[in-house]
Amino acid sequence: MTDASLTPQEERNKQLARRIPEDVFGDGNLDLLEELYAADAVDRNAFGDQQGRRAIRASYEAFLDAFPDVSQTVVDIIVEGDTVAMFLVSRGTHTGELWGIEPTGREIEVQQMAFVRIEDGMIAERWFLPDNLSLLHQIGVIEFPPA
Repeated sequence: MTDASLTPQEERNKQLARRIPEDVFGDGNLDLLEELYAADAVDRNAFGDQQGRRAIRASYEAFLDAFPDVSQTVVDIIVEGDTVAMFLVSRGTHTGELWGIEPTGREIEVQQMAFVRIEDGMIAERWFLPDNLSLLHQIGVIEFPPA
């Protein structure tokens, strides 16, 4: 769906969903989670579900502690009603502990997908699908077999 064909509500949903990669991660502004997420929101990822703003914030803090210079670029975005789908690329340097892995100082560039469902002007659910295999390879935790 092109931007010209978005309803005003879909445009608002698109702008709201973009605030996670652009403002929360881009600026490291975790305080925005209070205005972006519903109190009982659920953030779903490979490590399980984080229920509520406090758990979601802790998950975001852990990633930002590991990659304090992270930037996320929205490569593509699609909006359909109350759901926003985004293709993202994250870049950063592994300078803090991540999942028990000591900092390596290595740079990453990881592709990700996020699906955000918005209800009453706030994020109610978010499904986040990062390429963790590539991330672990880039920080030197795993090696891929030779081609």
